[in-house]
Amino acid sequence: MSAEAKGVLDVATADERADDDVTGSVLKAVADVMMRRPDEALKELANPKIGDNADAPIWRAMAHSSQGRWAKAREEFKNVEIAVGALPIELQREVKSEWLRCAIETSDFVGASSVLNDFETLGIAPDAAPAMQLLGGRLEEALGHNTDALNAYRLAAGSRDRRYAVKGQLREVMLRYKLGDLKHKDMIDRLEQLTTIWRGDETEAEALQLLAHLYTQDKRYRDAFHVMRTALLAHPNSDLTRKIQDEAAATFDSLFMSNEGDRMPAIEALGLFYDYRELTPIGRRGDEMIRRLADRLVSVDLLEQATELLQHQVDHRLQGAARAQVATRLATIYLMNHKAEKALAVLQATRLSEITADLRDQRLLLEARAMSDIGRHELALEIIEGMKGREALRLRADILWAGKKWREAAEAIELLYGERWSQPAALSDQERRDVLRGAIAYALAEEPMGLKRFRDKYHSKMMDSPDRQAFEVVSAPIGSSAKEFRAVAAAMGGLDTLDAFLKEMRARYQDKDQVAGAPQESAAEPKPASSARIEQTLPENNAPGKSPLPERSPSRTSVKPDRTPTGSILVRSRTH
Repeated sequence: MSAEAKGVLDVATADERADDDVTGSVLKAVADVMMRRPDEALKELANPKIGDNADAPIWRAMAHSSQGRWAKAREEFKNVEIAVGALPIELQREVKSEWLRCAIETSDFVGASSVLNDFETLGIAPDAAPAMQLLGGRLEEALGHNTDALNAYRLAAGSRDRRYAVKGQLREVMLRYKLGDLKHKDMIDRLEQLTTIWRGDETEAEALQLLAHLYTQDKRYRDAFHVMRTALLAHPNSDLTRKIQDEAAATFDSLFMSNEGDRMPAIEALGLFYDYRELTPIGRRGDEMIRRLADRLVSVDLLEQATELLQHQVDHRLQGAARAQVATRLATIYLMNHKAEKALAVLQATRLSEITADLRDQRLLLEARAMSDIGRHELALEIIEGMKGREALRLRADILWAGKKWREAAEAIELLYGERWSQPAALSDQERRDVLRGAIAYALAEEPMGLKRFRDKYHSKMMDSPDRQAFEVVSAPIGSSAKEFRAVAAAMGGLDTLDAFLKEMRARYQDKDQVAGAPQESAAEPKPASSARIEQTLPENNAPGKSPLPERSPSRTSVKPDRTPTGSILVRSRTH
């Protein structure tokens, strides 16, 4: 009748004059312990006037045991052995039962055997028999007596006390699974049934812990994380719940920080991350996890989601060089998503003087590309003036082409490839497209000598390629007014040059900084159609008088970059 006792005590201690009487507070704590309200009991016992008076340490130990704080409770029980012997026999049985439980939970089997022997003197109350059968079975299991343990568990499972019947069922299936008598799938089924029909105490938490572990083994990560969340809601202060959360956090970390998660589809990974983002580790490791996820999203063209993740980091989580580095990655993705204005905004908002030379060059190249994409070609050329390297040459040629500076664009393309015409290897798709652009630019610039020189260099290579007819058309001395020329020029003008530029960036910085931003070639993805094949379908769609090259705009259709699923997509600096 603990509840009735608590009601009487509440009335009795309501008088202000009872404040100095600690006995009433201790008795209320005893009632709370008996009603399995350990938090309320510990609040009562926290009164500094109580201290260790009136057997308060015994009930503190009982309350901690009810909370699942086994080690703390066991240490407190060791200091109250004499006081326990002075309690009424019924309370001694209650305390000794919890003491036995704590000794088993902390693997103090010698102490557990000693406490169990005390029951030969105290006797076991009939209504406590299922609890003692369960604890005796656990001790037998710990000592390696599996048959005796199973018999004890089955006795508890067959009792009328539902609480200990469920505990006995759980212990029985756990031991059978350990001995190989229960298959993996059957074990999951039994645990799912048990956690469905029994809620609200440590038995549920223990079953949930094992169920989450089995789900993780089966790579059912969403189910495992759902179990973790269920345990947190039901048992937020339990040590078992903390173990479930620790295992879930380790699993979450392995999914997004190692190759394990690469086997999961990127969309599924994104959904899992958003649904259980509370498992993201704090600090640098969490930031790196988000950046790795962003790389995966870009690999499957989920650019909006990737920019959302990185923009949050830039705005709220990072400072200094790390912020400038992630902003560089973010600007690259904005460019890939044809949002040059946002790329410029993030680069300008994260300018910093103290960064590495490589990172500074990368940011200047990206800024120039963004300027060109919004039509500010002269300023873009000024930004990269004096910069060396193929990536700068490539970008300069692209800007000149976009600005319709045909002669300079043609010369830049010719300079970009240098002596490539004399090398034996066949031209790649990208190289052939650039050769066609160079010839078109010379023709549009009305530079017959330059066009003839360029044609002589690349004639033999282009004649052995799928773009033979297109090259003949654009390099012929008939001029740029022919219908066929306009068709090829329009086709080449509609191709996005960002992919080739990012590839040059990757080639330049991959040895020093793990570059992202440049697409990687993959044989699994179809190559863009050659201009020769485009040419066969376009003449009828280009009426005379129209400009041979379309105006560039940020919303133009682009050729999707070739990317490998695990390839990094942005430029990283040595310092991070």
